[in-house]
Amino acid sequence: MNEDQNKKLRDQLVTMISQGNAFRPLPQLLDSIPYEITGEQVEGFVHTVWELTEHLRIALRDLVEYAKDSYYQSPPWPEGYWPKYPEPRSKEEWQESIRHINDLIKEMIERVQDPSFDLFEPFAANPNHHLLRQATIVAEHNAYHAGQIALLSKALEKS
Repeated sequence: MNEDQNKKLRDQLVTMISQGNAFRPLPQLLDSIPYEITGEQVEGFVHTVWELTEHLRIALRDLVEYAKDSYYQSPPWPEGYWPKYPEPRSKEEWQESIRHINDLIKEMIERVQDPSFDLFEPFAANPNHHLLRQATIVAEHNAYHAGQIALLSKALEKS
């Protein structure tokens, strides 16, 4: 891959992580949700907005940490990836979760943009994994759960 192709690939990854090509950016979506509905349960939905948001934060942290150190130990699955309670304990906790998500997205973007990190270099702990894999998982996982959060928040508006 030449330098121009490498830059185009990195730019596309940044777009996918930061805003996607076909949906509202995750930070905008989360900022638009009123705190008061974050812990409300809706029939037909397994999780609350809070649970989905915290799951995103926890998984995003896991993905970023693993990208930085492939010997990083992930939380136990599945209990380590979900909050223990269905609603934030305070508005500050809700806002802190969103801030962490934004910071982790920024951290992954900075890593992807940094040409000193080879997107295809195998990780020491697992040669089948690399930064490109982590970046695409971040993009697809965020998009998947952002879609769930968007649907859930619309359902809450109508209830």
